[in-house]
Amino acid sequence: MESLRCIIVDDEEGAHLVLGHYIKGTSSLALTGNFYNAVDAMDFIFKNPVDVLFLDINMPGLSGMEMLEAMSNPPLIVLTTAYTQYALEGYKYQVVDYLVKPFEFAKFMAAIDKVFARYKPPVASNTASTIGQMANNSLMLKVDGGIIRIITGSISHIQSYGNYVKVFTDEKMYLSASTTIEIEQQLDKRYFKRIHRSYIVALSRIQQLEGTQVHLENGLILPVGKTYKRELQEHFMSKN
Repeated sequence: MESLRCIIVDDEEGAHLVLGHYIKGTSSLALTGNFYNAVDAMDFIFKNPVDVLFLDINMPGLSGMEMLEAMSNPPLIVLTTAYTQYALEGYKYQVVDYLVKPFEFAKFMAAIDKVFARYKPPVASNTASTIGQMANNSLMLKVDGGIIRIITGSISHIQSYGNYVKVFTDEKMYLSASTTIEIEQQLDKRYFKRIHRSYIVALSRIQQLEGTQVHLENGLILPVGKTYKRELQEHFMSKN
């Protein structure tokens, strides 16, 4: 079996050094990411395979528990914290183990033993459609002072709106305190393309490319900037 892919989410450098040392000393584990806040970690998890998440609870911004609350299908979780009062709450999220800082290598390995007891290798499938792949991806949005997760497959287009961004989905429009660049960095470029400095569009929602405009399946017509027109044309030519 290949090594389990692990990431560390903790706002303290010392925790990264200790856990990183333990992980690198264990041949069955591979460290694939270090994150100092929950938002960056979630963005990584939604775009990359992660088997094990070593997660601190008390972090500025989004806490570890809030991060777990926001994920519908998290990897195996090992909580790492200096506070014992969250142990019971952790089991609500099917946490594998709870390591109280500072912990020795023996405690760490005991947690890893529980991880392998719980781990189920993913089943390979070649039948997933493009829409299915999109449905498994998520976008984290800053909305009304908090952070929400929306499925990217529900997004039709995104519009720059001053210091905000409008994200249009099948259900509603979300006004997010983000930039189009921040949003674009979270999106899979196979399914979304910037067509104008103010617009990003889901390629599957485009019905027609006509001159300097695109027609979406919902009847909306959006402008195409000169900088983006050639790349958009090449994309549709390659599909024919």
